[in-house]
Amino acid sequence: MTRVALLGFGTVGSAVARRLIDAPLIATRHITLTHVFDRRAAQKHASVGAAAASVTFTDCIDVILRSGVDIVVEAVGGIEPAAGWIRDSLLAGKSVVTANKQLVARQGPALWRLAARQGRQLRFEAAVGGAMPIVRAIGEGLAGDRITRIDAVLNGTTNFVLSQMERTGSALDAALADARAHGLAEADSAADLSGDDVAAKLAILCALAFNVRIDPAAIPTHTSANLTPRDFVDVRARGGTIRQIAHAEYDHTRAELTAWVAPIFVDDRSIFARAEGPQNAAVIVGEHGGATGIFGTGAGGDATAVAVVSDIAAIARDRAAIVPPPSLTSAFSLRPFHFLIPEAV
Repeated sequence: MTRVALLGFGTVGSAVARRLIDAPLIATRHITLTHVFDRRAAQKHASVGAAAASVTFTDCIDVILRSGVDIVVEAVGGIEPAAGWIRDSLLAGKSVVTANKQLVARQGPALWRLAARQGRQLRFEAAVGGAMPIVRAIGEGLAGDRITRIDAVLNGTTNFVLSQMERTGSALDAALADARAHGLAEADSAADLSGDDVAAKLAILCALAFNVRIDPAAIPTHTSANLTPRDFVDVRARGGTIRQIAHAEYDHTRAELTAWVAPIFVDDRSIFARAEGPQNAAVIVGEHGGATGIFGTGAGGDATAVAVVSDIAAIARDRAAIVPPPSLTSAFSLRPFHFLIPEAV
């Protein structure tokens, strides 16, 4: 039996709990939720009711660290105290699953090394693409290739807003309110629209695909917040639409990285134009295998929970597996980039 503890019982944590408690598939893999840590543990436990009667709810992190759980799921968000709790969990002999893109982008390399030293795993599929398995695609499915380029829609909230503006002709504020009503946007969506959220995800992908370490703040971004319905009318006349695209391309010979995040024109025939609502999409290009495309829902608690539970299942299949940390380099040049926005990826 693989025992799981949740840190945080908000949108993501509660969705993960539902999957672990209710899903027959999980029962067949002998995975069980045993502990939940939350600062309002008593209230959260009462809200769940009889379904989680056997789960221990606590507001003391030491209860989790001293317990016999095998996997800790970090669903708190932010850098601290989440990073400290992940370190303490690894040091306590527990593997960790996290959906925390900012933490992985900034402290991932140190945490990967710690996990390997402890003989435990740190998995983070949900930190990048929601239910779109791009981390596993790059780290495992395409490990035999030499990846040279990634283009992707990586923010389901922004994609919902832009595709809603395209479909209905609504203003951005109205489309954003609709996203919140559907549980696809936080109260403060500034990081989604500005590209800062996606820059952190792109930094993680650069580490996995190119073995380069880049500060998310160094990736140029251009906001989607200034788009208007008129912009969509104009691009429709040109046979396309607008999507927030994350782009990274690496010249292995010159050790030169190009990376940016921006809302750009995409042709109607593009995989990105077909990504609607909270969907994510990515095209990964390798020297030998060419282009590989993947889709998946990128926003909402349930989509994130799919990725989290998939990581839990991967660890449960082989708890003794050690995932070697990538050997990252900072010895590369970042090509200067100025928005004059590129078009038609």
